[in-house]
Amino acid sequence: MSATTTYVDGLAYRVVGTGPRTLTCLHSLALSGQWFLPLAEELGEEYRLVLPDLRGHGASPVGDRPVSLGALADDVVTLWDHLDIADSHVLGISMGGMVAQALAARHPGRVDDLVLIATTASYDEAARAGAQQRADAVREPGGITAMADVVLSRWFGEEDDPALAARAREELLSADPQVHAALLEAMTHVGAFRLDENPPATLVLGGTDDTSTPRAVVTALAQAIPGSILDFVPGGHLTAFTHPAASASRIRAFLDRTNGER
Repeated sequence: MSATTTYVDGLAYRVVGTGPRTLTCLHSLALSGQWFLPLAEELGEEYRLVLPDLRGHGASPVGDRPVSLGALADDVVTLWDHLDIADSHVLGISMGGMVAQALAARHPGRVDDLVLIATTASYDEAARAGAQQRADAVREPGGITAMADVVLSRWFGEEDDPALAARAREELLSADPQVHAALLEAMTHVGAFRLDENPPATLVLGGTDDTSTPRAVVTALAQAIPGSILDFVPGGHLTAFTHPAASASRIRAFLDRTNGER
């Protein structure tokens, strides 16, 4: 499956499908919206997927504004306004799941059902310190190259398609180190966007073999969102990309359960 890349205010995006259910998908750090194309194919003709490249990723330049989870969320709203989308189901994986939480908190009337994959509700002090260490390392000359093997080992398991890992390595190594580091720091502020009062219907998904966002972290996220559904699918951190069929099955069942038609 392929899709044409279009731009609004510098933000690159694709729209895949023409179904009655609109699902906006937000990708993980260093990757792009293109990674959701296999999931779009698995979801089928009932869905229209909106796939932005978040600021500083893929075909989207970083622009002049400082990067933050809130700024990335506001970019999505700008895209919705351009596409005349009043509200949308929202899916986010890893960093994209943090942007999705910011989007639901800042623009609650625009977000219908929420799917959060391999992500967290907050960083504790140890996790925050670790993220800062990674950000500082990335800013050093050759920092992304030096950390690539460790990052990819957290993203992919031995059973995953090596072609996907090779593609992710290429995109990671092409990332702007300053943007990557700034987003590592921004992600530690996800706890500012709380969904503990009147949240949208939420599905929290984890990968059964995820070492980057392990079961305990995913479970804590589900516990922080009243009424959320917790489930696990095969795969590691990027299960929506490595196991799109299993992920699509859970997502369809959830959206059918909530009877979402947008």
